[in-house]
Amino acid sequence: MQLRNTIELIFYKAYADLKAEAARSYLGLVWWIIEPVLYLCAFYVLFVLVLQRGGPDFVPSFLCGAVVWKWFDSGIKGGSHSISVHRGLLQQVYVPKYIFPVIAVLGSTARFIPVFVIFAIFLLLYGVHFQLSWMAVPLVIVTQFCLVIALALLVGAITPFLPDLKVAIDNGMLLLFFISGVFFNINEVQEPLKSYLLLNPMAGLIDEYRNILFRGIWPDATRLSIILSVSLAIGAFALLLLKRMDHRYGKVGF
Repeated sequence: MQLRNTIELIFYKAYADLKAEAARSYLGLVWWIIEPVLYLCAFYVLFVLVLQRGGPDFVPSFLCGAVVWKWFDSGIKGGSHSISVHRGLLQQVYVPKYIFPVIAVLGSTARFIPVFVIFAIFLLLYGVHFQLSWMAVPLVIVTQFCLVIALALLVGAITPFLPDLKVAIDNGMLLLFFISGVFFNINEVQEPLKSYLLLNPMAGLIDEYRNILFRGIWPDATRLSIILSVSLAIGAFALLLLKRMDHRYGKVGF
């Protein structure tokens, strides 16, 4: 019963946060679409029109990487301060701390799904043909979801005790953005650099999305299994850390 109540609380709070976010602007939910589109347009203008990077397939390939990365980026950053922003609540009532990073990731996921659907429609209009491999997209999305949840739990657990970590996360995410293959094909990188870059799980996931959507290749089960296993291990460690430090979050100065 307690687990059921916790799950209901998570989904209700995620829904309430999204509803409140939409109510803060005149366009409401439309901003969920406008913001990532503007984000993608800015990089398109810079790398395609100004720097003239890439060939005819660069645009869909870049958009694929950028859309997927945006979800990862917003989920991790949201999770990093998810506990900190609820300090007042934690000082008044007991709430399991892990729900806050989970709520943050659910919110970022809710914003990602419609953008990804629009991106898929764009691919069809752009001339990319639907292939059976597209049926495997949910598998990669679930794998990435587990990765984002795990990392959000970890950074959410640590950041209240190390506020400067927020700055490190912002800069670290910027570095990962440029080495995750958003702007290039990871398979064109020579060894041993390629192997080092693939230690970043997002590099592998972005490549899997492109394999499925553009190359008609079914996802690499071994690669996804490794990413999923690492995510589960990180998530388990983060939950253990949250449980161990549970009663200190309401007392620490954020």
